[in-house]
Amino acid sequence: MTWQNYLKDWQEADLSDDWKAELKQVETEQERFDGYLTFGTGGMRGKMGIGSKRMNIFTIRRVARALGEYVVANGGAESGVAIAYDSRNNSSLFARETAKVLSALSVRVYLSDAIRPTPALSFCVREKAAFAGVVITASHNPSIYNGFKVYDKNGCQITLGAAEEISTYLERITNIFTIPIRELPNLLVTSLGKEMDDAYLKALQKVVFRRDLLADYGSELTICYTPLHGAGKELVMRGLTENGFSNVAIVPEQSEPDGNFSTVVSPNPEEANSFELAKKQAKNIHADIILATDPDADRLGVAVLTKNGEYQILTGNQLGALLLDYILAAKVNLTSEDTMINTIVTGDLGGKIATEYGINHIQTLTGFKFIGEKIAEMEQGQDRFVFGYEESYGYLIAPFVRDKDAVQAALLVSEMALYYKKEGTTLLQKLTRLYEKYGYHEELLHTITLESANGKEKMTQVMEMLRKQPMFIPEISRVEDFEASERVNLTNGKVSPINLPKENVLKFYLKNNSWFAIRPSGTEPKCKIYFQSTGETKEIAEKTMNDLKKDVLTLWD
Repeated sequence: MTWQNYLKDWQEADLSDDWKAELKQVETEQERFDGYLTFGTGGMRGKMGIGSKRMNIFTIRRVARALGEYVVANGGAESGVAIAYDSRNNSSLFARETAKVLSALSVRVYLSDAIRPTPALSFCVREKAAFAGVVITASHNPSIYNGFKVYDKNGCQITLGAAEEISTYLERITNIFTIPIRELPNLLVTSLGKEMDDAYLKALQKVVFRRDLLADYGSELTICYTPLHGAGKELVMRGLTENGFSNVAIVPEQSEPDGNFSTVVSPNPEEANSFELAKKQAKNIHADIILATDPDADRLGVAVLTKNGEYQILTGNQLGALLLDYILAAKVNLTSEDTMINTIVTGDLGGKIATEYGINHIQTLTGFKFIGEKIAEMEQGQDRFVFGYEESYGYLIAPFVRDKDAVQAALLVSEMALYYKKEGTTLLQKLTRLYEKYGYHEELLHTITLESANGKEKMTQVMEMLRKQPMFIPEISRVEDFEASERVNLTNGKVSPINLPKENVLKFYLKNNSWFAIRPSGTEPKCKIYFQSTGETKEIAEKTMNDLKKDVLTLWD
């Protein structure tokens, strides 16, 4: 179908007067009607508005119908689907539309009665023994976006196989304006309320390693928290205060839900500007740490008070390494069956810490769904999950949730900060000790956007060139090609297999133990490049990073 065909469907649909008026204003915008949004293992995400390639009630009904048919075909109608949503504009509306479509297919639905974090949805799926789950969120994207994220019965993001099967049902839907719905309330839809929060918070107690410390000294750690207008407020605040942290101040300007995220440029704790208001309040109360969660509260950012009274934001790699070391130091009787999981683009410091403690270390492709899959596999064997993290501010401590969980991370980070404070040190000082022991690590993520008409073609050409001529930097000693599933040692020509799903990613290792990985987007003319350098001192690591970045980015000139 051409974009004009999709537009014609909208023009002929039985729309409200308001929708018809808005359609008139945008019907010359080809991009809005150029097919449908892509559906994959992350579900579906896009800008909101009128059009087949936008998030609106009709495109939501389309994906909900396909999910419902998948659930019915696989015998999951009685077990049902749990649905949650975050604070974004239209999230509640899209969640209710999803429930209407699923119940019209006689699928049982557990529908959240208020905004809830993504990890709470993962927990609900497992708690209710549901067949699948949906959370309406676009994570940390700008306010014009929303999304439809699908989970399996383990509370983990769906696999590629499940996504492909759902996609076959999507392709069969020829008219998004005639999809049957069953109005709410109806007998197939059960409300998920405070009882689920209470159950989650009971499970959250598994994250506490030193309960006596929290009970006796929890009030001595001053915490400043911002939910960035998102869904984290209730569970993060209760998780902290109910486990002994009584000295917690929330940033008032960002404490309430706001789908426009009006006080930040981007509601993303990976970006320094999201901490601006929190830093002002933290200075007033002399907070030890700042905690920031993204809109669906699966990512956590942390800033630490420095000696000069400012706040330094920890990277995802730094916080992950600190948490891992703290967990392993607190545990007894560790064995090689205890396992830490991170991703192929996560920094190496965590792996070195795992090796020092004698535990197992597994790496997955980028995305927490792969970590969740590994946890499920481990349950069938002898390995025990200890900790999972990725560089993009995602952490999981206790696997009663199968996705990254900022609520868990906020509680354990606070415990860790309190523990080190009682020892007379800070998280930054502890990080320096780790660097002194394992080497200084610098990490960097650089995103390249090729806006020109041939942007994707240029990106493909670069990847092809790198596969044919991997030693464009003479110091490169090893290449990992995750699409070819092979690891090549360039010094001796030895080739070994990579036992991971195929993905268009190349990772290059240099003789000085630095590396970089190139990961193109499958849908946009964008490319992420992950860098890591190491050195005996911070200055050496920084210089190595600058040189490496300069060499690699010449590829895109």
